[in-house]
Amino acid sequence: MTYKFTLPAPRPTADYWVIGEASGTGDIGYAANSNRTSWTFYDKSPNDSSAIDGAYGKDGNGNGIYVFSQSSSETPGELAISSDDITDGVRWTGLNLVGGSQQFCDAVTWSNDSTNSTSGVWMVGRRNGHVYRSTDGASSFSEITLPNDSGDPILSIAGNGSGKFVTGQEGRLLISTDDGASFSSSTPFTAEQINGVAYTGATWIVTYTKTGETNLFARSAADSDLTTWSAERNLGIQKPANKDNVNTPDKRASIAAANGRVVIVSNKIEAIATLDISGATTSNLSNPTFSPGIEIRDIATDGFTWMIVGEGGDIYESSNGGETFARTVDNVRGTSRDLQVVVASKHLPL
Repeated sequence: MTYKFTLPAPRPTADYWVIGEASGTGDIGYAANSNRTSWTFYDKSPNDSSAIDGAYGKDGNGNGIYVFSQSSSETPGELAISSDDITDGVRWTGLNLVGGSQQFCDAVTWSNDSTNSTSGVWMVGRRNGHVYRSTDGASSFSEITLPNDSGDPILSIAGNGSGKFVTGQEGRLLISTDDGASFSSSTPFTAEQINGVAYTGATWIVTYTKTGETNLFARSAADSDLTTWSAERNLGIQKPANKDNVNTPDKRASIAAANGRVVIVSNKIEAIATLDISGATTSNLSNPTFSPGIEIRDIATDGFTWMIVGEGGDIYESSNGGETFARTVDNVRGTSRDLQVVVASKHLPL
């Protein structure tokens, strides 16, 4: 059976889009959804370091906030946490995770929990393979013990909005069914490195690399059965590269997913794949033409708009599920600063 992406029924779009710089002072930029060509930037003092990853979620009172991981060597500096007003550049706070020396965090996510609590659950994955959890709106985090922890990076984490989280370490899937409090290990297929996880339409998608292969691969599975995965799909794009600059994510794929449509980007030039997923079935795989010759860093969606950021400060958008992209902002800072992270003010999953 073939599934085809269709635009969703009317519902609220994001109020704001937020981007983090990969260079310079790591400034934060925001734009109202009603005017996505007009961006305001500020130094998120006192945490003025390059962004690595970011997510939108809730604080302890249920207000919408953003959490960015960053490359700061300052204390506190691993995480930068906004107030409930993204237009206020002064009210950011810094936080270092407990346990060991300061590390870069490649994975940040928020999801509602099984009890529909006020603050939900924040999860953070460190580059040294440690995972941290917050149930108080990102005020504090505690380390979660992983089974057979190899010390390899945690590159991506996603939640299903009702208490289940999935991540990966090397080629192992790590699955939590208790709001991220504990994880079990699973190897339902062979992979070298699981580097992307997302959830949409009661379906999980995982991207991964394979030993000796240059491309990126993917499989999907129903939320109700994480032992049965789809046939392997070669996504037709090169796998993410290791970076000499330690401030950029190591081998991470970026995924945006909504309404069963998935758009995946690698940090290679012009590397985009789109496909539809439903349980252990994938369909309509394509590689949209994207030829500005830039290295893509991140993608986000609110279910209507799909936004890409990357080298040189340009911003690209799609309104048809990633089938085509057009540049909407040329060099948003005017100084060709690279953009590392983009986040929409929508609670995932979509």
